[in-house]
Order: sequence, then structure tokens, then C-alpha cells
Amino acid sequence: MRFVFPFILVVLALGTLPSCKRIEAKLRRLAEQSGVTPKPPPPPKPEEPVLTAEEQAIEKKLQETALLAAAAPVPEIPAAPAFELNKSSVVSILGYHDFKDRGGSPMLIAAPKFRAQMQAIKDSKIPVISYSEMMAWKRGEKNIPEEAIVITMDDGWEGVYTYAYPVLREFGFPFTIYLYKNYVGGAGRSMSWEQIKEMMQHGCEVGSHSVSHASLKSPPKNLKTDADKQQWVLGELKDSREFLEQNLHIKCLSFAYPYGNFDDAIMETGLQIGYESLVTVNGQKVTWDTPNGKLGRYIVHGDNDINFKLATSFRGRGDVGSNKFLVADAKNDKGEQLIQLKPKPDAVITERRPLIEADLKKIGTILPESIKLRIAGLGTVPVDYDPATMIVRFQFPYKLRREDCALSLSFQRDATQPAEVVSWRFKIDLEAAYMPPP
Repeated sequence: MRFVFPFILVVLALGTLPSCKRIEAKLRRLAEQSGVTPKPPPPPKPEEPVLTAEEQAIEKKLQETALLAAAAPVPEIPAAPAFELNKSSVVSILGYHDFKDRGGSPMLIAAPKFRAQMQAIKDSKIPVISYSEMMAWKRGEKNIPEEAIVITMDDGWEGVYTYAYPVLREFGFPFTIYLYKNYVGGAGRSMSWEQIKEMMQHGCEVGSHSVSHASLKSPPKNLKTDADKQQWVLGELKDSREFLEQNLHIKCLSFAYPYGNFDDAIMETGLQIGYESLVTVNGQKVTWDTPNGKLGRYIVHGDNDINFKLATSFRGRGDVGSNKFLVADAKNDKGEQLIQLKPKPDAVITERRPLIEADLKKIGTILPESIKLRIAGLGTVPVDYDPATMIVRFQFPYKLRREDCALSLSFQRDATQPAEVVSWRFKIDLEAAYMPPP
């Protein structure tokens, strides 16, 4: 072995062996390991520059921050609570038709009576929600109150715009109108497109009510084959929806069966062509699992309050229609006017700061604390009540600037009886009011 290393050194020095870099590197490692050739010293480390006083302060701050960050526990970000759908809610859908100033019939509601019903709902604090909110709940997208009311109106009578719409807008209640193609756009006593579009800007949604308003279970007699009858039903459902979508630039997803007449085949056709829901006239409340093709409605009549009471009765709560609605000209069994009102119902006055009076002495006993006077635009106002004369008074604090004034007075005869409500309205002749006296 002693002859090997000198030989290696000679070879490395003379370069007589083949100049393969791999062989040279191996021989060099062997020589270094044997101690014949010392290992080359490592390259000197570059000297760190001396920190200035400012840099030293920054370095110290960084080190302290790092220590604190390492010592502090990483805060846990609370997870957002998972959405849980409340399937126990119950909805009453009210159905109305036409309105007029006074009187009433099954399909016609007097404006004062409608106002009194809306006031009763407002006082009950049962929320009125839009039809689309109800459907979002049924799709599982949002929750709604445990008890809620939806307001709908069929056909498109002009009375909806003239009498019902101002009340609904005043109370802030959303509502849905169901229109049929052959009776819309200003024909006869129907609403115009302009009126409909105005209402749509203030809480109104629109659904379809067919083309002709004929019962879908009674096709025209000239249609003989089943195929022709089915085609007619399809047209009543489909053409009316497309007509409304084109004229109002909306997505029409709801349909009201004319007269409430339908069967399973009609319902399935409606769902297949794109309606999300179809409503009946069956007086039943809507629950989460009510089939979308047969959502019940309570049709409110103008000559009785039965359906309104049923619709507004929820679980353990008494119906909000437990108030007794008195017409302004109601009479007792002697034929005497029950309540004397000033200004008189439908009167036209020139006094812009009128004194409101209601003489209740023909009523009998009254609980003074139960008396409430509500004025459109003002809400409930403080009144003066004289137990001796049984007259309720309210003096307007400022001059009225509108032509129409609607009022609603409620009271109880005793604590065990429901409140009774009388509503009336009068007009102010603003032009005459501004004229100087003769």
C-alpha cells in the first residue's frame, strides 16, 4: 500500500492516466481520506454588516412580535349556523274580487268594509307577506312567520285600483292580482295596463287567470274530441301566461283556476308548462307540504264575514275578524240612526281643519278606554270623549291638503264583547276651500 499513494500522487501530478473527471474525483477523495492530501478549507463566511441603531430597534420589534404570535393561540372562526327551514308555518290566502264605494254582494266588497278588515289584520299583528315570499318558503329558500296572510284579487276589476289599492298601499300590504287575457287593458270596468304597472311598483304581483275565464272542466261545446278539449285547456293555461309575460315583462309563475274548477289532469298540465303553483277557492290554510297545484284560498264575500273569520283564525288565536263591522248608516230596532257622524259619510266639505264627531248615545254603554279613532295618513289619533253626552271628538291640528279623508272608529260595549268598528269617509273641496269668502 505504501507504494500505491505515491503512485497516485505521481499520476495526479503528471496526468498520465486517462483524464476522466470521475476517476480523478474518486482518487482525490481517497487521497484526502488517507490523509496524504489535506481537505481544502471551507470558503470563508461573508461577514454580516453591522446594524444601525434604527435597524437594531426594528429587528428587536420583529423578534418580540414573532414571540407573541407564537405564544398566542390561533383564534377559532365560528362557523355560520346552518340554515334550518321552519316547516311549521301556516298561511291563509285571502281571495277578493271587485270593490265599490258602498253596499255589497257575494263578489262585491264595500270599500269601508274592506278597510275595516285590513285594519283588523293590522291590529292583530299577523304579518301580511307576498305570494312570492310564501313560495320561497315552500321551495325551502327562506323562513316566514309562524302565521301569515297572503292577499289576492281575481279578474282585474277597476275597483281594485280605485278602492282596494289605496288601502293596501297605506297599510303597506303586498298583494297579488290574477288577470285573464280577455278582460284586461281598460275594456269595460277592467284595469288599464298603466294602472296595473303602477300597482306593480307598490307591492303588487301578477298571476294568470286563464284566457277566457271559462271553467277549465267545461270546454266549449263545439269541441268534440278529447284531443281538441285538451288543446283548449292547454291554450287557456299557456296563452294567458305568455300574454301577461309579454305585456308586463315578468315571469308569471302562478295561476288561479276560474271558479276554482280543476281536476288532476288540468293541474298536472299547469305544472308541466311552467306554473310553479295554482290556487283554488277551497277554504283551507297552506302548509309546507300542501301540494303546489292545489293551494287553498278563502274567498271573502261582501255580504258576510264567515270566510274572513275562518281565514284569520290561527290555532289557539281567535279570528281577527271578531270585530263587528257596522255600516255608517246602521239603525237600531226602532229605525233610529245608531251613530251620528260629522262630517257625514260621503259629504263634501270646504273646511280644511274639520272637527270630527261621533255621537254614540244610541249605542248604550261604552267603555271609554276602548274608543279608538284611526285616520288614514295619521294613524290612531287622541280623542276627547264626553261620558255625559257620549260624543267622541277630534279636531284636526292642521289644514288638510288632500281631497279624500277616510276614518275608522272602534269601541266596546263591555269587556266581554268584541270591538265594533264603523268606517266612513268624506271629501274636501279644495278649490272652494281656497276661494275667499263672498
